[in-house]
Amino acid sequence: MEESFLSRAFDNRWVFDCVAVDRNNFSFVLFDKVGKDNGNRVLCSVTFGVKANLDGRKYTGFLFPMLGVAPNLGKTVVMLGRVQHVAVLGEAGDGMWPDIPNSDAGPLSTGPEAVATIDGRLYVCGGWRHICYLNEDKSWVSIRKNLPDPPNPKKASRFGFDGIAGFSADDIYAVGGEGDVWRYDGQLWRQCAIPTNMRMESVCCAGDGNVYVGLQSGGLMRGREDSWEVIHEDRMSVPFKDIVWYQDRLWCTSEYGLWTLDAKGRLVDADVPPEVRACAGNLSVADGVMLLGGLGGAAILDGKAWHRLF
Repeated sequence: MEESFLSRAFDNRWVFDCVAVDRNNFSFVLFDKVGKDNGNRVLCSVTFGVKANLDGRKYTGFLFPMLGVAPNLGKTVVMLGRVQHVAVLGEAGDGMWPDIPNSDAGPLSTGPEAVATIDGRLYVCGGWRHICYLNEDKSWVSIRKNLPDPPNPKKASRFGFDGIAGFSADDIYAVGGEGDVWRYDGQLWRQCAIPTNMRMESVCCAGDGNVYVGLQSGGLMRGREDSWEVIHEDRMSVPFKDIVWYQDRLWCTSEYGLWTLDAKGRLVDADVPPEVRACAGNLSVADGVMLLGGLGGAAILDGKAWHRLF
């Protein structure tokens, strides 16, 4: 794809979030490069290869939007605002959809906080311990079921879930608040016993069979069900935004860097070229490739080498 082709969407914009749909298709939420956020958003899809294509739509009103992939609806990406608004781009449609409805337990409160693709469906978690998935008929199905309300809903740090991941639809983990970790077995949720009350910020169900939880200030916890250990503590100004498993290794990122776990289980700076490190901010894995995107642009690791996109 020619550089001028991509420049139509990416010039004077930066990546707020990104997802890999497959090894040739990638989607981005772009913000204008301005001193103060002007509310403009671009939901953009890029296809490489023989059927190279660039598609996108401009939106306003999406507060801190996030992207997810809904494979059960074809090659479809979903953009969700943190308070309201849903937009899609792909085989399931192109444009705005109705907001996620409230569950029987009450409103979504603070709105969606994280998304994950599990067993081909897009799952969303958020305030008041809400969790739902996007069904094949384009409806949102709540699986809050037996989850109790947060213990202190007036305290923001105990208000709901900030991360969700799963090995399968009957083995899902949701994390948030101060030491709030729950596991779903396909029928019921059960709270996990963990050794810390640090804030839970992100989660990854990894290929080594472990669940990794990103903690406040760049900490990291590893375990499963009721067996956990904090394997790294730090003093970073921000937690990890995304944690993924790729090529038998854990990868973590925020706007301030890209890290991996080495063979001894230590969190170290990732050995990547400077132009790739500049893209730190968001990670997504699909179909044998890993996408990295942030303030400095975007890059893809295809299993052998990094390729800077823009």
